[in-house]
Amino acid sequence: MAVIGKSLYDIHGGLIHDGKYGIFPFTVKEVVKKSSKNRAVGTLVTKALQNANRDVIREMLLTKVIPAIQSKWPETLPKNVIIQWDNARPHQVPQDEEFMAATRANGFNIELVFQPAQSPDLTVLDLGLFRSMQSLQYQSFPKDLDELVEKVIECYNTFKPQVNKYIWVTLQRCMIKILKAQGGNKYKIPHMNKKKLENLGILPDQVTVRKEVVVDTVDYLDSMFRPSSQV
Repeated sequence: MAVIGKSLYDIHGGLIHDGKYGIFPFTVKEVVKKSSKNRAVGTLVTKALQNANRDVIREMLLTKVIPAIQSKWPETLPKNVIIQWDNARPHQVPQDEEFMAATRANGFNIELVFQPAQSPDLTVLDLGLFRSMQSLQYQSFPKDLDELVEKVIECYNTFKPQVNKYIWVTLQRCMIKILKAQGGNKYKIPHMNKKKLENLGILPDQVTVRKEVVVDTVDYLDSMFRPSSQV
């Protein structure tokens, strides 16, 4: 499970926070009960969890994700945090009293929201992080699960804040494409030569949306959700 936010810079372009809060493998350590030619009895081995269900996801949030966010959150920012992820069934974890207490600990207000269905371009993980990590990981040849986990974490740690900044700009451009496609996903991911724009000092942090795009979207939504008696 990977967690990433927007990289933050000061007015002079200096990096304040790289936006990385951690990546956590779904693995467990088990003791070998029988000796073999590869391992002696009693050796700890790493095994992948075969079923990342709601209980496993909830435990990951409570013990890894939420503490990592709270410990690495920039002190200058308000402590209102939104965790966005897809609405896969295992992600619909029970938010009981213990869970809510964890999200409110240390003055934080952490909320979990789901992105729209069939919208992979609305998450920075699928939009750029995983692709960048895969390109690095494919250059290695891990011989076992421990090495694979090590290489994945290494790729995450080497993910550049500059690339992270570009992804959040692309995310906003994708939002505009979705508005123009009336909520659809049949469009090409937009490219805008972000590196060149940054070198020229004109790379936007917030992408402007034309007024007519917003008006057309509102009109479309009004027509979609107007009571049938008014159509």
